[in-house]
Amino acid sequence: MEAFGGDGAPLVFAPANGYPSGSYRQFLAPLQQYVQVTGYRHRPLWSDREPRRQLRWSHFADDLIHTVEAGFNEPVWMMGHSLGGAVSMLAAARSPQLFRGLILLDPVFMSSRKALKTRIVPRDRLPMVRSALRRPNHFNDHQAAFDFHRAKRPYSAINDEVLWDYVNAGMVPAEGGGLKLAFSREWEAGIYASVPWIWPSVSRVRLPTLGLHGETSDLLTPATLRRWQRLQPHAELQVCPGGHLLPMEQPQSTAGFVIDFLRRQQDQGVNP
Repeated sequence: MEAFGGDGAPLVFAPANGYPSGSYRQFLAPLQQYVQVTGYRHRPLWSDREPRRQLRWSHFADDLIHTVEAGFNEPVWMMGHSLGGAVSMLAAARSPQLFRGLILLDPVFMSSRKALKTRIVPRDRLPMVRSALRRPNHFNDHQAAFDFHRAKRPYSAINDEVLWDYVNAGMVPAEGGGLKLAFSREWEAGIYASVPWIWPSVSRVRLPTLGLHGETSDLLTPATLRRWQRLQPHAELQVCPGGHLLPMEQPQSTAGFVIDFLRRQQDQGVNP
């Protein structure tokens, strides 16, 4: 885990597929006035094994549960983006006593049909898998990594400061010189190809929950959002500026939604 600092109750942040927590420094900084922020490291960032052909996100939930149990002596606020949001929900459904509540940023909640498709369609026919495997794994230096990502459309709405945070956090020294991805493209592709059926877990969680959906993101469809609200009627689901990468595209405004939620939870007697 990575300690970002702050005051108040503990908050653990689980990032998206392919991103270390350090990529989100601009988003996490304002939160440190209200909570003690700790960044979580998904298995691809510490495992020395190649990913299996078929991954189980339940294993990522196991990792998260064990990390929180070992690292904290009180319940934590659990915040996750994309992959991190889905894994947070899976963990909370199994071990709710570990968490004060959930803050989920455009989590990977797919329809049952789409989740099944990722399991039965050959991996090389899934666009996200093909895109991940085409990424270069090695760069000469940080500037080369920055220039490569700066030119890519998914990062067009991310400012230079945030992109540098990603480059600095997401690249590690490679054998023989240069840099390599800390979160390998093989792990990233394997995760895209193994999206779970999330809805049974959603229906079991009764914790205070904030769900933020990027207004230009196409991940959470209107039908998906309606299903989420029906299964978890107490959850606060809000649309906010940005796309799927909203905490990096709009770090200040996304942090504002989270801070407002934490303040209201405090007013309602849930100590943030």
